[in-house]
This record gives sequence, structure tokens and C-alpha cells, in this order.
Amino acid sequence: MTKIEIFRVSANFQWFVSLVVVSSCLIKYSDRPSYIKTLGFYGIISFLFSTVAKFAVSGSQVNGILNTYVFCEVIILLILFFLAGRDKLFRSLIVAGCISYVLIFAGAYLYYPSYVFSIIRVARDLLMIFFAISYFIYLLRQLPEEDLLKFPMFWINAAVVIFFSGVFVLSYFRDYIVLVLKDDTAGFWAFRNFFSTAYWLVLAYAGWLNLKTIHATQSLN
Repeated sequence: MTKIEIFRVSANFQWFVSLVVVSSCLIKYSDRPSYIKTLGFYGIISFLFSTVAKFAVSGSQVNGILNTYVFCEVIILLILFFLAGRDKLFRSLIVAGCISYVLIFAGAYLYYPSYVFSIIRVARDLLMIFFAISYFIYLLRQLPEEDLLKFPMFWINAAVVIFFSGVFVLSYFRDYIVLVLKDDTAGFWAFRNFFSTAYWLVLAYAGWLNLKTIHATQSLN
């Protein structure tokens, strides 16, 4: 199998896995907490943008679609953290982070159009890492004696920290990697897609874990 074929398989697999997240979060939708519903919406947005990108006819169209997705991704994940966290300071930081990202996104397009791809992704990655670590601290303070592995937000946080830390490195060095690999970047993007697939699978597990809890609670009633 060539690198191009591997890339295509990875892209289709990533596209499919976002539907797994949707199904794991939207079954028994009315019984789900608000942050799990938001996670399901995140999966829908990912699937829709991936589908639209498949029909783009030029590189500039693909970049426009993907950049819009990055913006939506940040807003959705910030809403998810806002709904999951109850601390006023934490929520205030999220609102400030959301406003800051909107300004960064707009400023990148207005003043640094040549570097939009890297700027908006590096800002996204740093923001997600910051709030995921902050929520870990929040969990440890609120539930010091609980088994955190049974909480969906633990797995969502773990996925966010690992994924966006890795993507931060890839985004930061993207231009250099493309320059070095030149026309042989299919393997790089395939790795990026498989890494994203693992991220979505962990998010799907978080949705399934919440569904399992709902089933257990209903069986006792």
C-alpha cells in the first residue's frame, strides 16, 4: 500500500470515527448531561466539515473549510468545559479565553494572512491544553477520594491534553516539515489522521461511559 493510499484510508477512518462519537453521545439523548450533549454536537460538526472538505475543488477552499472548523472546534470545546465546570473563576477564564481566541482568529486573518494556518492552530492548542489541565486540577480538588477513571470528563480531558499537545508540535513545525518532505507529505498527514482517530475513539469511550452509568441508574429504579 502506498503512502497516498494509507493517507486516504486514514482520512476515511477519521471521518467514520466521528460518527461513533455521535452515536455514543446521542443515544438516550434526553437523559444525557449537557456537556455530553455538547460532545455529541462536536462529533456532528466534525463529520459535516470532513464531508464538505471532501468536495472542495481547490486547496484554498480546503484551507478555508478547515480553518472554519478549527474556530468552531474551539468554541464548542470551551462550551463543553464551561458546562462541565461549576467554579465561577474557571467559567470566567473560559469566557475570557473565548473572547481572546475570537480576537486572535480575526487578527490573524486581518494582519497575518500568510500565517493564519499556524497562528489559529497554535492558539487553539495552547488554549485547550490550558483548560484541560485546569479542569484536571478542578476535578482533583472537588473529588480527591473518587476514582477519576469512572468520570467521562477525565477521559475527555486526557484526550484533549494528549491530542492537542501532539498537534501543537505538528502545527508549530508544519511549515518546516512540509519544506523538508516537499512532495512526500502523505505519510505525515496519514499519521496526523490516525492520531486524530485515536482522539475521537477516547471521546467515544467517554460518551459510552456516561451511557453505561445511565443504564446502571435506570436499572436500579
